[in-house]
Amino acid sequence: MTLHELSLLLYKGGLILVALSSAIFVLLALVNLLVDRSRRGPTPELGDHPFITVQVPSYNDAVAARCLEACLNFSYPNNRYEIMILDDSTDQRTARLLEEFANRHPGFVRYFHRDNRRGYKPGALQAWMSHVRGELVVIFDSDFVPQRDFLQHIAQPFEDSRVAIVQTRQGTFLNGNQNLITRFASYLLSIHHFILMPILHRYNAVFFCGTAGALRKRAIEEVGGWNSTSITEDSDLSVRLLIKGYRSVYLPVDTPSEVPVTIKAFLKQQMRWCFGNVRVFCDHAQHILLKSSLTLAQRILICFMTIASVIAPIVIIMTIAGSVAWLTGDPFRSFGIEDVRDILTKLLLTSGFLILGLAMLYKRDSLREFPHFLIAAISLGCVLTCALFLAVYKAVFRKDRPLFAQKTSWICTPKSGNEQFKGSG
Repeated sequence: MTLHELSLLLYKGGLILVALSSAIFVLLALVNLLVDRSRRGPTPELGDHPFITVQVPSYNDAVAARCLEACLNFSYPNNRYEIMILDDSTDQRTARLLEEFANRHPGFVRYFHRDNRRGYKPGALQAWMSHVRGELVVIFDSDFVPQRDFLQHIAQPFEDSRVAIVQTRQGTFLNGNQNLITRFASYLLSIHHFILMPILHRYNAVFFCGTAGALRKRAIEEVGGWNSTSITEDSDLSVRLLIKGYRSVYLPVDTPSEVPVTIKAFLKQQMRWCFGNVRVFCDHAQHILLKSSLTLAQRILICFMTIASVIAPIVIIMTIAGSVAWLTGDPFRSFGIEDVRDILTKLLLTSGFLILGLAMLYKRDSLREFPHFLIAAISLGCVLTCALFLAVYKAVFRKDRPLFAQKTSWICTPKSGNEQFKGSG
């Protein structure tokens, strides 16, 4: 077999897989239109007000003060919830700002600080688990700004004792229009929350997203607590809870937040999620594929949520193989109508992600933003595909080595509001 024949074979094989992935994206968009009937209704009346522990993990994030202020104003009985600040800050000004916040609300807001970052965010969550007084645990990353009725909404599904996960929507972004990077980051999260999450809800496969959601404390403890060795501890815990047979719920309740501003922060965030989710599948593959407590739909959706990014290496291989096939063939032959038709056909077969994005914009009532989405998907999408290729490779073949060129794979995404709140501290 010549180099031209081999590269052409690899290109055609890759094209088939990419076209199949594209078809899955189109199918998801269509299924969403059929199953998603979620609308935010009035604040529910609770038969009981379960005691809730609100946790705000922080690492040098002065902007956590904004989140904490919002948490003080929940329209939920003050004697039925508490706030825990889990602070791993090494910046003394930030640590002092958050500790002083807790001191102004003694008993109601409690401040916990570690002198080490062992296990990073999941390590902090696990380290202070014994101090949780609530039946339910609500977690907010420091850049989130929850609405007043958040606890009322999120507590209601837990009246069903089988529910262990309730996740709310990330659909409002405080800096979403700042630049092309923030736009693309917000589009990707919106696809996840407006298109995928309603489907996951329909088939009981909702993943906790690490923030703006709630978990049943007893269920966390039952499956062994937080996995401090995972860099996507939320996905890891979600899979273990679903395998255990618990139910999961998705609520269309928006909680405003931030997205990465720089290309470096964006790519590192996406690579961490990709690496961590692939490892979640590898670590739990036997149970995901064979455990009798999971339905077929759950197995399929859990697999999609954890290993869908493996399409990135296939796209890279297909692109390289196609380029080699073209160069080793007859690159200077005349370009005819058949070639144009062939290119258009292939574009149509691989345009599923754009259709998925179009469906997302329709659900967000933002179709006018499609040109921004298209530009971002074409430009940043190419860079992201290369980054995910590296993350998948490391997750499969170098899982015991750091994802990034440092001692750890855990990266805390920089928050836009930090400087503003440091200055006010």
